[in-house]
Amino acid sequence: MIKQTLKSAMEKSLAAAVEKGKLSALADSELAGVVIERPRNPDHGDYACGVSLKLAGKAKMAPMQIAQEILQHAGAFQGVAGAEIAAPGYINFRLQKPVLQHVLHEIHAQGSNFGRSTAGAGKRALVEYVSANPTGDLHIGHGRNAVFGSCLANLMKFSGYEVQEEFYVNDAGAQILQLGQCAFALYRKLLGQECPYPTEGYPEDSIKHFVEKVIETEGDKYLSLSESEGAVKLADVTKTVIQQDQAELLEKLGIKFDLWFSETPLHTEGKVDEALAILKNSSLSYESEGALWLKAKELGDERDRVLVKGDGRKTYLAADAAYHLNKYDRGYDLMINIWGADHHGQVPGLKAVVQALGKDPSKLEVVLTQIVNLSRDGQIVRMSKRMGTVVLLSELLEEVGCDAVRYYLAESSPLNPISFDLELAKKHSKENPAFYIQYAHARCCAILRRALEPGINTETKAEEPPPVSPAEWQEWLKSYKASPEVFAAAFEDDPELFAHQKKLVMQLASLPEEVEDAMATRLPGKLARYAYDVANDLQKFYEVCRVITDDKEVTRARLGLILATKQVLANTLGIIGVTAVERM
Repeated sequence: MIKQTLKSAMEKSLAAAVEKGKLSALADSELAGVVIERPRNPDHGDYACGVSLKLAGKAKMAPMQIAQEILQHAGAFQGVAGAEIAAPGYINFRLQKPVLQHVLHEIHAQGSNFGRSTAGAGKRALVEYVSANPTGDLHIGHGRNAVFGSCLANLMKFSGYEVQEEFYVNDAGAQILQLGQCAFALYRKLLGQECPYPTEGYPEDSIKHFVEKVIETEGDKYLSLSESEGAVKLADVTKTVIQQDQAELLEKLGIKFDLWFSETPLHTEGKVDEALAILKNSSLSYESEGALWLKAKELGDERDRVLVKGDGRKTYLAADAAYHLNKYDRGYDLMINIWGADHHGQVPGLKAVVQALGKDPSKLEVVLTQIVNLSRDGQIVRMSKRMGTVVLLSELLEEVGCDAVRYYLAESSPLNPISFDLELAKKHSKENPAFYIQYAHARCCAILRRALEPGINTETKAEEPPPVSPAEWQEWLKSYKASPEVFAAAFEDDPELFAHQKKLVMQLASLPEEVEDAMATRLPGKLARYAYDVANDLQKFYEVCRVITDDKEVTRARLGLILATKQVLANTLGIIGVTAVERM
């Protein structure tokens, strides 16, 4: 927001200098390369521009001289920032109060839309994530994919995309048959029949609670089935119970999918065969030793990939081909898959098969997520009561709560492993970023309540009227949206106090840039860290500046600043899916 204002002002000043013959060697097209940055050293100003260095060669002038010419035509900076030149040719800016007032006015004017981007306007996107087999409990790795995918979907919606969120149900293949065999054996055992449990497959403890639910609803109606019939039936009813359990757990995590896409119809309705027929008729496949191969190496993969094995069994890539053909046929402008890092070897093959199907692979992105480790007091822990080597998502949610799980699984880049500190996630202190951000939002709410609720005189114990009457508050709310001038009284002349006030407002102003950057990099976790920075700057502001004072103009302006901070925190927390609590 401020960057764009300064960029526009710089471009106007450059154009004015060119028009008046001071920088006549430059063409209009060369004036668009203005970049505004935040200096690493705050002593160098609030923002800086090095365009003079970039243009020196073409303008055939020293960078310092170009900078001087720009500032001589810098009427566009008036009321925005004070500008100064620093060797070897940088222009440094120090923001003035009017631009800060304008920021607060814009936040109030836009409200819940502040920070939104139009990057995805008019575009449809699909985000597929989690994609767990319906054969057991969701573990913490599924949780990471779930949170990351959910945050990315929220970010894309905030950036203008029309987004569909999808869970791909891997409910076909040998693992489902194996589930059925184990579930039918356990079903009979739980109902009193002597039955050997399969030596291979899913441990009893990992599916017992699901089979017990089947018995609760279905009773003993399947006891008379043969071994093969029972395995098929128990596979079907048990996977349904598991899928329902997964859906309920994910809803506790704030996630609800638009579509649960089953793999089974791709096989039963001939969609895999249709995709294979396209590939067979393509010059990018061949047969060898009875198997059908994709010429993936020609398409950028390290080796060719098998589509159909010599015994006629179709590979995962064949099913992926059919599934992604379905995705493309649905007409999305962008499709993003969130996969675990253990699937990294499948990405080149998927890209290759999409291209062989005649689709644009640039519309498909695959984001890989790394592992999550839990620690307590510096030691790696295994929490599961049922599966000693797996950390269950349900148990993590039970111990630390949804908001902490979402924050800690969201804030790190998917490229990095996460070390989830259980004790830190439960702390009610600044050490715990999730709590600290929520506390900042709650503090804003508390300040606003204090201004609007009656107080008690500490000496007489009598009730006193609120500092701001309901009628006044309604007028103030209108004034915040009416004019930036109302915020002038929020700022001090004292340089040290003004520095803290300015830093908070600058942080609020950067939300649109943070959203754009997070969207461009596909890293919604940047916004989790941004929210922490806002909370930190609010704390420093609150330590040196009274909000409710004897001066009504100051009180009005600073309550407007607090309300703007609350709005920015709420907008940001909404993207990462953490509750913007009002009391703590």
